[in-house]
Amino acid sequence: MQKQQNKPLETRRGYKEGILVAFFLVAAGWIIELASGGNGVAVPGWPVNGAIFAILFLIVFLVGIPLRKHELVVWLGGIPLGLSLISALAGLSIVGGIIPQDPEYGSGLLADLGLNRVFASWPFAFVCILFLLNLGFGFVQKLVPFKVSNIQFMLFHAGFWVAVTGALLGSADLQRLAIPLYEGKESNKGYDRALDSMVEMPFSVYLHDFAIEEYAPMLGLYDPVQEKFVQNASRAMLEVTPGLQVSWGDIEVEVLEAMPHGVVHGSGDPVPSDSASGVSFAKVRVKHGESEQTGWVNPQGPGIESNYLVVEQYALVLLTGTPKKFSSDVMFIDKSGNKKIATLEVNKPFEFEGWKIYQAGYDEKAGKWSTLSVAEGVKDPWLPVVYTGFFLIMAGNLMFFWQGMKKSSKK
Repeated sequence: MQKQQNKPLETRRGYKEGILVAFFLVAAGWIIELASGGNGVAVPGWPVNGAIFAILFLIVFLVGIPLRKHELVVWLGGIPLGLSLISALAGLSIVGGIIPQDPEYGSGLLADLGLNRVFASWPFAFVCILFLLNLGFGFVQKLVPFKVSNIQFMLFHAGFWVAVTGALLGSADLQRLAIPLYEGKESNKGYDRALDSMVEMPFSVYLHDFAIEEYAPMLGLYDPVQEKFVQNASRAMLEVTPGLQVSWGDIEVEVLEAMPHGVVHGSGDPVPSDSASGVSFAKVRVKHGESEQTGWVNPQGPGIESNYLVVEQYALVLLTGTPKKFSSDVMFIDKSGNKKIATLEVNKPFEFEGWKIYQAGYDEKAGKWSTLSVAEGVKDPWLPVVYTGFFLIMAGNLMFFWQGMKKSSKK
């Protein structure tokens, strides 16, 4: 019996105890959620979150190193507890993936337990805090005494600790704004969905021009009774080009002429124009049984009415091509009056004053005549911390593969 008592705690405490601790943390978190009415955890912003980061860092070293041989510290940094906490985080993440994460979604017990905002709930916070201590204490167990063979383990654990801590604490300082811009106007306001209000940015944006490139227009046969488009024989929406032939059952259509941009004059026939003032036109020949008709079809535009051909109970229409690319020519102006010209595009961020600004949307009803451009501005001051963690993890993985290759070459 005495021999059993003298065994290290990590051999006497394993997965059973780790699972019980993880279960207790989740249960305690849910109890607090119920007692507080499901308010969850509000991560504090800078500088409080920076202080928490420093405190966690100091706890790992000031407690972990001097007491690294203590049974409790050894167990807290052990694999059984780590895997149990990872399983708890995975379970909570699955719940967060199944249930919509929106405070407005659900009510009653679902909302009181915080299941509609799992990643801001007390159970998730408790498990994360202990998991960070597990990673930290596991790191210092290999740090002292230092051995070259432990570097790969330390890089991975340190990187994971830095990335997770930075992502969790930095979420409070993340700003994501929808920035409405109007042609010929300057704006320094953006809409913060989290705050549900307009906030002032540390710079302003002037929109010179918003432009859309569209694919070729498409022909469609519309059924007003069913309120839907009829599928053609090829089951595809075909782009209009001269010579195109398409059929809907016994309705056959041939495109005789195609005009990318045009306007209508007094004669009723369209004439070419620039893209800013015109719409697409197509001259088509329609055969249905023994009847045949020829005419121009076009979508609606500013000062231009739409034209279509009536074929039995259907309407043959020309649909505006879907957007291929849309962008905004803008000028950024900081508080000192410094200016920088840029073109905003989708998924191509432009960096200014620590912000990443993307092209996000426009007035879809107005289409290419939209004078409204919607940009998205994102500022994440903790991103370098998270990236540092990822680089440490990558370094650890590279060392793992390198060590594996060395062992293989020796064989």
